[in-house]
Amino acid sequence: MRIESKLCHVSENKVVVQVNGWLNEKNVGSALAEGQTVEIAEDKAILRLKNRINSEKNHEEDIKSTYEDKSKNKLKIQLPKSEMIENINMNDEPNDWSNELTAIDSEIKRLKWSRDDEINLLQKTFGYNNRNKITSYTEIVKYLSILKHTDNQNKTNEKNEIFNTLIEESDIILSDLSWDHIQGRDFLQKEFNVSTRKELNEKQLISFVEKLKSIRNQYLSH
Repeated sequence: MRIESKLCHVSENKVVVQVNGWLNEKNVGSALAEGQTVEIAEDKAILRLKNRINSEKNHEEDIKSTYEDKSKNKLKIQLPKSEMIENINMNDEPNDWSNELTAIDSEIKRLKWSRDDEINLLQKTFGYNNRNKITSYTEIVKYLSILKHTDNQNKTNEKNEIFNTLIEESDIILSDLSWDHIQGRDFLQKEFNVSTRKELNEKQLISFVEKLKSIRNQYLSH
C-alpha cells in the first residue's frame, strides 16, 4: 500500500497529520492523528488507517457470512432507519474525515469563495485563520453544516455593499485632498500596482482608504 502524508496542524505542543492510502491507484481511505512530533503523528495515523482497513475487511467478511446464514434460514434482516444512521454518525467520531473534508471543498467551490472569504467565516465562527487548525470532528461537522446553509447570493450582495461603501468613502477623501483622476491612478499604481480601484480586493480597498485618511490627516494638520 502506498502512503501519502499531509501536515494539517502545527502548534507548540501538538502536530496533526493526515495520511491517505493507495492500493493499485485506488484510494482506500485516510486517517488523522496527533502527536508531539510529525513522525509520531504520522506513525499513529498510518497505524490507525491500517487498523481501520483491516477492521473493514473483517467486518465485510462477517456481514457476508451473516447474510449467507440468514439467507439459508430465510430470516428477514431489518435495517436501521435513516434517522438512526444519522445519530450514529454524529455521536461516534470516525477516524476518517475524508468525506467531510471533500464535502467542505465542494461547498467552497459552490459558493465560489476565495481563501479570504473562507478565513473570514472561520475567524467569525471558530476563531481560526486556517481550516487545518480544526482538530475536532464536532467542529468539522458544524463547519460543513454552516457552509451547506450559506446562501452565496446573500454573501455576494453583502460584499458588493461593502465594496461600494468603501468606494464612496474614498471618493469623499479624494475630493477633500483635491486629487484628480491622474493623481489617484498614480497613487494606486505606486501602492498596489493597479490602475483602478475595481482591481483591488476588499482587503486592499480597506488599506487604500486607510492610506488616504492618513494623507488627509497630514494635509489638514499643516
